[in-house]
Amino acid sequence: MREAVVFHTEKEFREWFDKNYQQFDIQKIILSQEVCPDYVVMMNDGRVLKLEAELFAINFKYHNHDPFKADLIIACYAKEDKVKGVPVLAINKLWIYEPTPVEKLPPEVALSQDELIILSIIVFHGSIELSSLAQKEFKGNKEIFMRLSPEFIAALPRGRVEDNIFNIVSPQAKDYIKKYHHVLIAANFSDRACEAFDLLSRRDLIKIRPISLASAAYDGIIVKHEGWIPTEAFPTENVNKYHKEEVNKTILSFMSKATKKE
Repeated sequence: MREAVVFHTEKEFREWFDKNYQQFDIQKIILSQEVCPDYVVMMNDGRVLKLEAELFAINFKYHNHDPFKADLIIACYAKEDKVKGVPVLAINKLWIYEPTPVEKLPPEVALSQDELIILSIIVFHGSIELSSLAQKEFKGNKEIFMRLSPEFIAALPRGRVEDNIFNIVSPQAKDYIKKYHHVLIAANFSDRACEAFDLLSRRDLIKIRPISLASAAYDGIIVKHEGWIPTEAFPTENVNKYHKEEVNKTILSFMSKATKKE
């Protein structure tokens, strides 16, 4: 990963790349265009390579690009080292919420201090808009996205469907999702907060659901991002089953500190 810079669109990322391509060991840009490959460049070692620029590296696959037309993918966000066999260079780690994570973790294992604090806050509130967790040591410049496959987007029914994430979405967010296949669910997190959120999700101790803009505003959060859908986290039954005592102690500690301040 390189300099951590957050962009909302592929256009913004390309404008940054045009001025900062040296960070990728590129000597010069030979060709810049709108079709694949987006760039032809000369590397510092003299190689001439074809580059495709993506906001999210995985979109190289979702956009059905030919892997024989690109030697390298440059991206703002990436979780993968390669997409369709093409190496990836990215400036940000992609933090992803997976509704059904492939690598699940046992819920009963001991929690880290960060996991315990975030989980206790969620339990105390019953549910809370995710970005409102970005306070003090958990505040940073990282974002958490949820990935939506082309098959999922294509299969979306028309009209209102109960309990569907697309019930609460702005026209701007809908366009963003169709173009980039991701939805933003949390912003302004630190790496520590992202890591704790990821572990709690994989342990099936928390889940998420979309909420109304008014509910997010009630929690004090409005995120200025085209792809944002207000999202709250809530605890699962596993919390009481495996971590009730330690969570309750942490909540009592929160309340005691708040009383002393008053």
